[in-house]
Amino acid sequence: MSEEYNSEIDIDKINVITKIKKLDRKYGKVINLETKIRDPFIPPSLEEKIRETLIKSRGFTPNEIAQKNDLRISTVKRLMKQMETEGLIELVETSYRLKVYKGTQTKSK
Repeated sequence: MSEEYNSEIDIDKINVITKIKKLDRKYGKVINLETKIRDPFIPPSLEEKIRETLIKSRGFTPNEIAQKNDLRISTVKRLMKQMETEGLIELVETSYRLKVYKGTQTKSK
């Protein structure tokens, strides 16, 4: 690695620029890629709100919850594991890339 790119921010900029150039050559179009920096911790008030809604939900994935609340997926996954060990939610289906959970207080038909 050359000395002119010594910080991680510069490396990230290089990766973004190369992605844009590849898209430009392949499709003839250029898109703007935006990266959001999210906090790795959930605020306590938001965590309580998420816990209350998830207990009553019939089916959800960590990706859905992360998108709705603008959180990191890894942070939501940690919360899901914690809630699962507490017995508040249960794992319904799982695959290589997807996990579907449901709340324990859902209304049964």
